[in-house]
Amino acid sequence: MDGKGDFHIGAANRAALYPFVAVFALTAVLSYIVAFPLLRPLAWSALLSFFAYPLYRGLQTRLFRGRLPVVAAALTTAAIVLLLVIPALFVGISLAREGIRLYGYFVDHFLRLDPNAAVTLESFLPEGVAARLVPFLDPLSFLGGTLRQTAAWLASSLATASRAFLENAFRLGYQLIVIAVASFFLLKDGHLIVQFVSDITPLSLDQRGVFFDRIRRMMTAMIYGVTLTAGLQAFLGLLGWLFVGLPNPAIFGLLMFILAMIPFVGTPLIWGPGALFLILSGDVRSGVILLVWGVAVVSAVDNLVRPIFISEGSKVPLLVVFIGVVGGLAAWGFLGLFLGPLVLTVFIFLLDTYRLAWREARSS
Repeated sequence: MDGKGDFHIGAANRAALYPFVAVFALTAVLSYIVAFPLLRPLAWSALLSFFAYPLYRGLQTRLFRGRLPVVAAALTTAAIVLLLVIPALFVGISLAREGIRLYGYFVDHFLRLDPNAAVTLESFLPEGVAARLVPFLDPLSFLGGTLRQTAAWLASSLATASRAFLENAFRLGYQLIVIAVASFFLLKDGHLIVQFVSDITPLSLDQRGVFFDRIRRMMTAMIYGVTLTAGLQAFLGLLGWLFVGLPNPAIFGLLMFILAMIPFVGTPLIWGPGALFLILSGDVRSGVILLVWGVAVVSAVDNLVRPIFISEGSKVPLLVVFIGVVGGLAAWGFLGLFLGPLVLTVFIFLLDTYRLAWREARSS
């Protein structure tokens, strides 16, 4: 057939693609609408499945000799559920108990102050701390009214948060079911999903290998390195917090765990003020103990343990991790601590791939 005939056949084929593209776009939009309410639990199931995949592989290859993948996936999913439920119950009960305690503290010390009495800044501080800071607080006495309003807002927020937690219990249970079901299938058929995504990725074979290897390294660094290191730091910081007798250990332990995952921030923002509070309150010995424990033990974990889990081969710039963690935390909450750096890493890799392809196109 001549070139003209070939052209007409090509045009006909392109015209036949238009209905397919339209139907594909429509179903893609509808699929997004259907899956959107489940995006957050599905993202959690993907992260947790990646975290638990070594357990699944160990069960299937060593215990079941390459057989019974369904049983191995079910056992691993049960481990994931226990990993979520037990700590969540402990932290939830502790936060609820200590939240009530904080609410009572605000009510007793702030909201019951005589509104006709002169309010000074030291009125809102513990007696031992206020005695040491009075010379510095006189110029700031006007802040007393502001602190009264802030305390009222905090107390109201605590009460609202407690009610919201109870109201969302059903939704949390529903999301837990979604996470469990999705994790089961991701563990059992995850390799098929990865292969499918690899097949439709518009990159060369070598580029696809580098692309998926970089994602794997980043997920390993964030899930294993950062999470386990932050967990160990929070645990050690919590021990020091309990040893010196500071209040609300569950809340401040959770804060240490979250801050330990943020570059350039870390746990000193918690145990540092705690040690300073003890020293200003007159308990110099406990304050020094907490300070030395924080510097010599808690902070040292970041330099000693993190390199064990995080491969130096990941070569992810620290600035990218910082922006991803902080921006992800602001956009998606706790889930963003993991998704933020991953999204930025994928974007930078694709941008660099385009840069190299454009350079080759211009040089040819």
